[in-house]
Amino acid sequence: MLIKAAGGGLVRAFTGVLVLLAAVLTGCGPGGDPPSQRPAPTSWWKPEPGQFSNWDWQIDEPYDLSARRDMYDLDLFDLAPAGSQLRYRDGEAIDLPPGPLAGMIDVLHARVPRPVVICYLDTGAYEHYRPDAPRFPGHRAHATEIPDRPEPPKPGSVIGWNTGWEEERWLDIRKASRGAFAEIIWARLDLARRIGCDGVEPDQNNLLGNAPGFAVTLADQLSWYREVAAQAHRRGLSVGMKNGHDQRGAAAALVDVFDWALPEECAEHGECAELEVFIKRGKAVFAVDYEGSVDPATACRAHRRHGFDGLIKDEPPTARHRRQCSR
Repeated sequence: MLIKAAGGGLVRAFTGVLVLLAAVLTGCGPGGDPPSQRPAPTSWWKPEPGQFSNWDWQIDEPYDLSARRDMYDLDLFDLAPAGSQLRYRDGEAIDLPPGPLAGMIDVLHARVPRPVVICYLDTGAYEHYRPDAPRFPGHRAHATEIPDRPEPPKPGSVIGWNTGWEEERWLDIRKASRGAFAEIIWARLDLARRIGCDGVEPDQNNLLGNAPGFAVTLADQLSWYREVAAQAHRRGLSVGMKNGHDQRGAAAALVDVFDWALPEECAEHGECAELEVFIKRGKAVFAVDYEGSVDPATACRAHRRHGFDGLIKDEPPTARHRRQCSR
């Protein structure tokens, strides 16, 4: 998250393609591993502006998925069914506990018309509370043992300063450091593919301007965004550009590698125009501004003016609040 002081007919048109995609993603059954010889799909969800305007974003409890939506954006680990694992090239496998939404991908995909399920995950931040946290260089048993501002990260650690969220830290995304942790992130994308996510919302890649603890450049950040998008596509997953639009020209530099965008607070900070390049390319922008931080009517006018499929949500996004900015 940024740290700063389609109608049913169109959905049905995508149903056949998405059902085929789900079959390839999930292999022999719900939560099952795809056969190793089966390649990842070369086609994935590519929403156009207005096609999936009836969407919702819930990545924290309480959840309520009873309302029929064209697209749901939900937390990857919360969706993990029983028996899920994170797997690595060294042979280690981390067993994951069933999430509070375990099995919901299959439930949602069984609806007619079939909705899209996007899985939220951090790709640019370390989360001390996740099962894979011990694999990150610099991990300590207690989060308070990890240096935080103004103390610099320890040599060899890829864990930087806090992102503003509890027990969450920026990762050192510079090219020279990625090899120490990238496989951990790609294992999360593998999990997304295995459990049937149609795409991913990779978060916390926008280190610039957020005091990450590392001397990250714009070139570093753009390069990492591109790598995350490429890795998602290698697994047949749709992928959205999450934030980063506060750096002038970044959206224009990345629009070719992402299928859609999900900016936070662009109306509040007057940054929505940066995302118009997605609309001009026929790619949807799922904009979110937050209640209590911005006048909802003003934010919705900004979303509509730029052609976005906008929402006003609570922070973090739950089932408690949702206002759709009608087009």
